[in-house]
Amino acid sequence: MNRFNDRYSELLYHLFYEDNWCSLNELSKKTGYSKSTLWRDLMHANTTLPPEWKIEKNEIQGVRLIKPKNGTIEELWFLLKSENTYFQTLELILFNKGVTINNITRHVHISRSTVYRQLEKIEEVVKSAGVQLSSSPYKIIGDEKKIRRFIMQYVEYMSGNLNDFITSFDLKDFQETVLKLLKEHKTSLHMGAIQRLAIILHISNIRISHNCFVTIPKGVIAENEHSKAFEISKKLFGFMEKAPTREKQIQEIFFFSLYLLSEEMSLNRTQELRYIRSKLNSDSGKPLGDFLRNLSKEIGLDVSQDDIFMYEFAQTLRGINFDLKLKTDTRINNILQFVPYFKENPLFGIIEEIGKNITSELPINFENIEILEMFMLVQASILRKKNQMVIETALVCRSYVEKDYIREVLKHHFGNQLNIYVMDFSDIDSLFRKNGFDLLITTDLGQLINIEHIPIYKVSSFPTPSEIKEIKMFTRKNFIDRYGLNPEIIYPFEDGID
Repeated sequence: MNRFNDRYSELLYHLFYEDNWCSLNELSKKTGYSKSTLWRDLMHANTTLPPEWKIEKNEIQGVRLIKPKNGTIEELWFLLKSENTYFQTLELILFNKGVTINNITRHVHISRSTVYRQLEKIEEVVKSAGVQLSSSPYKIIGDEKKIRRFIMQYVEYMSGNLNDFITSFDLKDFQETVLKLLKEHKTSLHMGAIQRLAIILHISNIRISHNCFVTIPKGVIAENEHSKAFEISKKLFGFMEKAPTREKQIQEIFFFSLYLLSEEMSLNRTQELRYIRSKLNSDSGKPLGDFLRNLSKEIGLDVSQDDIFMYEFAQTLRGINFDLKLKTDTRINNILQFVPYFKENPLFGIIEEIGKNITSELPINFENIEILEMFMLVQASILRKKNQMVIETALVCRSYVEKDYIREVLKHHFGNQLNIYVMDFSDIDSLFRKNGFDLLITTDLGQLINIEHIPIYKVSSFPTPSEIKEIKMFTRKNFIDRYGLNPEIIYPFEDGID
């Protein structure tokens, strides 16, 4: 769906990310578009931006995006997409039984020739989702499960307000009922699961009202009809659109239960981790164990020792296996629209390449959404390791006032990352007797300290931003060198540090 507004999205993403002046040359290199094309896009984008958003232009400095307080890139994308006539046309098609050219021209306020051009592009997007676009009237046809998945992707891509979208039942009542049933059945769900379940249930209700129903093999139903998920789903019958026959209603209830089942979470993480690690040590788990070992080797960190990573990694694989086994697609994530901006990161390519080796041994497949999830999990693991790292730091000052102030400034910027030992100039000899120090920070003007075996960073009595930035650059380099990390795979967490 990104292809409907990919140029504008990419341009605004880079301006938002930089949060500063950018030259057209920089933007051209990052986006791959010519300066003349970018200039036209900038002029057009500025006329369509919502209130409080603005693109400023300067002949010398270039362009920059002015955003409101607390403005997010997703918020901006949603506002622009809601004004995009491609999405307005697609929405008409998705949420109606069938629309004509006249329906589209009347509701979207575009010419017939524009509608035909849009339909050609929409047909390409629809085909990539494994379904088709019929003509006269225009509607989505094909495998019902894939159609609902496509609608789900659209809803998440648009990232709108759930309260505005869900109209077939009371959202607050649904949430409270689900929480009550989960407690009764001693079941827990992943974060955000209730919201995702509400979306898929509303989509099902729309499709049922259009007389479109899912078909689940009887064997699959027989295998799972006694699950907690199915029992809970049956008790949510009051929120569901009524099907014309009991058999169709059972199919619809079971379809919802599959999504509920995919969201179930273990109540005991320790037991779950023990099971995950024992599984990886078995013959059947060897391909996944190899995946983790190869991934750890490439990034320089043993991710298998990170409990949080291992648990989330297992949940992602569980979702993939679940979909393969039950012939459905419960993977739902609104991060898919960020794929174009991270595909060039070496880590994305590393995960994709290592993942190919699994597919030859296991019935599993890493698509863009799974690769991006892995990318986020690995980056989080790297950050956790970085946040746990302690740099033994000697602080040598000229007075107790200077010492107290600079120590608190350093704590403000680095937290517990710097383990600070305050020293007098008379204690300098201890730096030669102890080999545990990683860094020396001092206000010495260069006459008293003559040490070469550890890095020295000099700061003013009132440390300046540039002095603090130099120390930040050291901590980043120290982290990379300590673990032998490939710096190109690390997302730039600190502003202005390469």
